[in-house]
Amino acid sequence: MKYLFPLILTCLLTLPGRAQQKSGPVRKPARTPVARPRPSVPPPILVSLSALQGKWQSVDDQREFWIVKGTDLTMRYVTSGTSTDDDVLRLAVTDTCAATCETLAAHIVARGAYVTVVDVACSAPLCYEVVDVSPSVLTLSYTARGNTLRFRRVKEPVDPKLRLP
Repeated sequence: MKYLFPLILTCLLTLPGRAQQKSGPVRKPARTPVARPRPSVPPPILVSLSALQGKWQSVDDQREFWIVKGTDLTMRYVTSGTSTDDDVLRLAVTDTCAATCETLAAHIVARGAYVTVVDVACSAPLCYEVVDVSPSVLTLSYTARGNTLRFRRVKEPVDPKLRLP
């Protein structure tokens, strides 16, 4: 016990007193800002009207075909037996989704990120965003619903009398 008192006294005397402390708020050292990489947004995939020419078969429904000749688009669906159901439409490559037929002409470009489809009477345009395009693959996203349409190029002619199992 006689050693404990001098030890406690020594500890108390070596602690800094309030008079020795600096007055004012304690400042933290400045931190160097860390450069965080920004998430990169991939550039849009551009397609030309010439790249769309030809016959395309749906990957998800082998009875569905898109046949592109110039600006004409035939959406063909092979029904049972030898009959087909064809819709003849107009196709345009655009830089944005046109809201109306009146604005469509202003957005037609040589290479664009969108494919716009209208019927002959030019009712509401249907807009598809190009997701992927190559000589053998075409992937589009229907912007109104977000569903994806996947096609592969068909080398053989699409016969309207095509018989599918």
